[in-house]
Amino acid sequence: MARPREFDPDKALKDIQKAFWMNGYHGTSMHDLEDATGLRKQSLYREFGNKDSMYDRAMELYMTRDVAELAGVLQGPGDARTRFRHFLDVVLDAPRRGDRSGCFLCNSAIDRAHEDAATAESARAGIDGTLALFEQVLSASPPYDTDREIRRAEARVLVSGYLGLRVMIRAGTPTATLDAIADTLVSTI
Repeated sequence: MARPREFDPDKALKDIQKAFWMNGYHGTSMHDLEDATGLRKQSLYREFGNKDSMYDRAMELYMTRDVAELAGVLQGPGDARTRFRHFLDVVLDAPRRGDRSGCFLCNSAIDRAHEDAATAESARAGIDGTLALFEQVLSASPPYDTDREIRRAEARVLVSGYLGLRVMIRAGTPTATLDAIADTLVSTI
């Protein structure tokens, strides 16, 4: 008879994600994952599969939980400019508090997408989803509400700036510079 599971798989996955988020795929060993979760390698493999599977599950968690939370910020009231200003303020709150983890999607695109097709596909899907979300938010305000070409072009500018901002957070760019970049992005709307 199999022993009952003695750990919370959801908590373990969050711990796995945090380890990968902070150290990247190559910078995270199985020993690091054992330390992060308090579980032995055999338990991790049994529950989550190999290291690649753990990384994929961590990315999936990011897309379903973390990205969904940020997307919710953009769904608030106001015109497009107001909503993007609030969104960028929420994003910049992390480095203001000293959290320089950046964006798991950006980190994975830089760290692993060039060598792993699944990671590359996840990164592309995340970027495409961000573009679609930004277009949808822009459609709340003129001229974006009636002109798809202008809306798409502005969404591309905002996605590029947003993802660049997230990389700059990770790189330790001073918060005053990040704030100035956010101001510039919002001014384009």
